[in-house]
Amino acid sequence: MRSVALSTVDAVDVIVFLAGTGCRLGEVLAIRWSALDQDAGTVASNANVIRARGQGVLLQDHTKTKAGVRTIAIPKTLVDLLRHRQSNFQIRNDHDLVFPTLRGNIRDPRNTSRDWRMARNRIGYPTVTTHSFRKTVATALDQSGLSAPEIAEYLGHTNPSLTQDVYMAKNTGGIRAAETMNFLLPSL
Repeated sequence: MRSVALSTVDAVDVIVFLAGTGCRLGEVLAIRWSALDQDAGTVASNANVIRARGQGVLLQDHTKTKAGVRTIAIPKTLVDLLRHRQSNFQIRNDHDLVFPTLRGNIRDPRNTSRDWRMARNRIGYPTVTTHSFRKTVATALDQSGLSAPEIAEYLGHTNPSLTQDVYMAKNTGGIRAAETMNFLLPSL
């Protein structure tokens, strides 16, 4: 029973990292300590964890797409989380993973998604998937004024139009249009 409680607490770090970066779950589970530069506040994304039919959980030496290979700046909160994790959550694993299982194995994306699904239902967010954080980050970056190419690069998309069509908020143009029209139309 104790290992379940520990894995639940440990899963919080994965979810916080997803919410703070918008990275794909497989990318987060594949992050190695050697890919982090805590002083610079960056993480290199260059691998992916998948579950392959008949093979189990695999750590791939590439990302989902070529554009997925990137180095991104991460918020200071995440740098602090990783420093704390590195000093307090010392589980030896042969792959140098930041987020291994409690036994030091490659974490299964399906199990991680299931754990989140159970937690999200308990805390009242039944529709928020691990992938929802990606859209949330894209929307926040969009509302902060970043361009579609900048957001696409951060998320690891090849095509900024995909980022615009799928991940960015649809109301930003409407808000800007209304602000412009407010300026142009006299008050009543």
